[in-house]
Formats: sequence, structure tokens, C-alpha cells
Amino acid sequence: MPIEDILFIGGVVGAINTALLYVAKLLVESLIKHEFDEEMERVKSEWRRTDVLNPERLAAFKLLQKNLVSLRRHCEPRVATQLGSEFGPGADDLKDADYNSILGHWNELETRLDEYLIFLSGASRASFDRLRAQLWLGASMELALGSSCPGPEAIASRADRYAAIRNRISECIDAMFDDLGFACTSPPRGTKPGSRLFQRTAVQ
Repeated sequence: MPIEDILFIGGVVGAINTALLYVAKLLVESLIKHEFDEEMERVKSEWRRTDVLNPERLAAFKLLQKNLVSLRRHCEPRVATQLGSEFGPGADDLKDADYNSILGHWNELETRLDEYLIFLSGASRASFDRLRAQLWLGASMELALGSSCPGPEAIASRADRYAAIRNRISECIDAMFDDLGFACTSPPRGTKPGSRLFQRTAVQ
């Protein structure tokens, strides 16, 4: 084969390879752009959903926290009294709503949860399930203590039962703050909300 034909064929093959590489490059860029656009739309959609959901979730969590704090106020003086603490919260610190029984607080909390359960994550729901278990035990204890002849077991376990409920309440509040994107630095036991030791910081 003459050298001119060989050079011509080589040129044609080279041109075809260049064209194919260019077409492949365009296809890859087009595919990447398409995937990028789809991902951006998904992110924008998530942002819009979050913008709508977060204010409603925050409002719901404020109401749930109000119930939880009232229940905790019901428990804390009873723990302090049983432990003989002079510096813990006393009955004089309670508001009218805090004097409700555990069963009464539980019923109010369940009504609120029925309305706002949709805003809770799986972790928060699990925290409330653990609180329910303690509330059942606490309500039974208060019924026994209110009888004409309370058993010694109910009397002996009173402080521990109220303390267990208080601790589960703290778990629920922490879980709800996690749902909002906040990390909680839990205070030592007995620290009142509002103390400098009671801090919550935004997740970076």
C-alpha cells in the first residue's frame, strides 16, 4: 500500500477517534449536569419542606415541653422532700397546674402527643415510650399512696419513682432538641432550667 494511502487512513482514523472522544465528553458532561440538576432540585425541595415544617415543629415542641416541665415540677419537690434536701425545689415553688397528679399530667401529655406525634422522630417517640412506662408505675404508686393503707413498698419506692420519671422527662426534652438540630449539654441532677449549667448549643 502506498505511503500516501497509509497516511490518509491514519488521518481518517485519528479524526474519527477525536470526534468520538468529543462526543463522549459531551455525553458525560450532559449526564453529570443532569444528575447535578436533579440533586439540586432535591436539595431545594428539602429546604422548602424544612422551612415549612420547622416553625410548626418548634411550636409543637414548645407545647410538649410545657407539659413535660409541669410534670417535672410535680416530681422534683417530692424527690427533694424524700431525700431531705434543704436546697431543692419545694411545694411553695409549684404553680397551680403542677399540683395535678401523675395520672392527670399523663392524660394531658397524651392529648398533646396525639396531636403532635407526626413531628417527632423515631428517637423522640422511643423516649416518650420509656416515659410512659415510668408514668404507669408512678400513677399506680400515687394511687397506692392515696389509699387508706398504703403498702410499705409504695412508701419506700416513692423518691426513686419520682426521680425515674424526672430523668425520663429530661430524655424526652433532649430528644426533641435533637430533632430541632440542637445538641444538649445535660445539667447535673437537681439543676434548674435557666441555670448557667443548663445550656443548649446549635449543631454546627
